[in-house]
Amino acid sequence: MYAFDTSIEIAAPAERVWRALCDPAEVVQWDTGVSGPIDPPPNYPRPGQHVRWRYTNGPFRVLHDRPKEVVAPRKLRSLLSLGPLRFDETYTLEPQGDGVLLTAAMLVWLPVPLAGPLIERWYAGPAARATVGASLRAIKRLCEDGG
Repeated sequence: MYAFDTSIEIAAPAERVWRALCDPAEVVQWDTGVSGPIDPPPNYPRPGQHVRWRYTNGPFRVLHDRPKEVVAPRKLRSLLSLGPLRFDETYTLEPQGDGVLLTAAMLVWLPVPLAGPLIERWYAGPAARATVGASLRAIKRLCEDGG
C-alpha cells in the first residue's frame, strides 16, 4: 500500500468546508476527476451507501464511492474504487483560528500480485497524491471565494 496525508488551512467555517466535501453539486466544482454523480441518494453521505460518479481522467469511467464513517462536520471516510485501483480516503476537519485545517489521508493499493506494489509506488500513489493536493487547493478556493 502507498500511504500519504496532506493538509491545507481554509479560512471558512467547518460547515462550509463540509458542504463542499459532501454536496454532489459542489464536489464536481473541485474534484477534477468527476463530472457528476450517477445515482446519489438524497442523504449522501451515509455509511453503507454505494454511490457511483462519472469519472473523466484516465481509462476508467466510473468511480465507486462507499462511505464508511461520517461524523459531520469533522470526518468523512470512504472506500473508493476506480477500475482495479482501491483507495481508503479520510478527510478530517480541525478548528484552526477562524477556519479549519482540512487533512486528506489516503491509502492506495492495487490488488494484483507482484506488479501491484510497483504500480502503487511508482505511479498510482504519486498520481493520487498530486490529485488530492490539487483537490484541496480547489476546495480552499471554492470555500474562501464565497462559493
